[in-house]
Amino acid sequence: MNKKKRTRIPDEIAAEILFLSDRTCCVCTQRGKEVQIHHIDENPSNNNIYNLAVLCFDCHNYTMINGGFGRKLNAAQVQKFREDWLIRVKKRKEDADKLASIETVTGSTKTVIHNDNEQYQYSKYKLVTDNDILRIYLENIVQIHDKLLESSQEKWDSGVTAIMVQGNIDIINFYEEVLVELCSFYPKGHFDNKTPNTYITEIVSSKYLWHRLVLETGGLGKGGTIIPTMVGGNVMEDLKVMIAQMAGALSLDNGIDFFTWKKKWVK
Repeated sequence: MNKKKRTRIPDEIAAEILFLSDRTCCVCTQRGKEVQIHHIDENPSNNNIYNLAVLCFDCHNYTMINGGFGRKLNAAQVQKFREDWLIRVKKRKEDADKLASIETVTGSTKTVIHNDNEQYQYSKYKLVTDNDILRIYLENIVQIHDKLLESSQEKWDSGVTAIMVQGNIDIINFYEEVLVELCSFYPKGHFDNKTPNTYITEIVSSKYLWHRLVLETGGLGKGGTIIPTMVGGNVMEDLKVMIAQMAGALSLDNGIDFFTWKKKWVK
């Protein structure tokens, strides 16, 4: 049987599907697992974005025939998982944007959204040069943060693992969007010449993987059901510190009382 020719996935298409999928497997949806881009129709030269799905190594194994047995995960199933997951990620990003975007938090109409390639969502970025907007953003984001913490605290107090994990996710999504928004106050290409969406998503994914590796001392997937809660809590704290670090750097020479702000943020 002739082996199908593999064609390298163009960088912009790979970046787009990873962004749309939140660099997370669309089947198990567990953040903190290493992932790869899978060709749904198993044609490695068909790099149409609608034929690509992000899978972890475990779930990818289920798409293959092993030992004469049929696949546990066929193309139609992967397609369904992909469609469902992309909708969920899009909704989550939209909800976080409504809470933490500069436009929402400050009421400003001065921000200008750019897109280096209109075809791809990951390439969007915005630049803000008005220091007053930064000051207003930092002042108001603390109040939104406090309200969101109150909401998540109810979930953490539930004692139900799935609900506690959701409490973490709500905060992490918010923090991720705040980091993306703060990137708007830096020059274009400042973060490894990547858009803020791409750069921050990669960092958050690496945080999930790091804390999972640290906590699952007996091997990946062998840490029990409490691990996702612990991993999420650690990622949440890391991102909270990152926001404070960015706010501190941006506050230099801008007439912003960073230390007073930080006390409100980290409480």
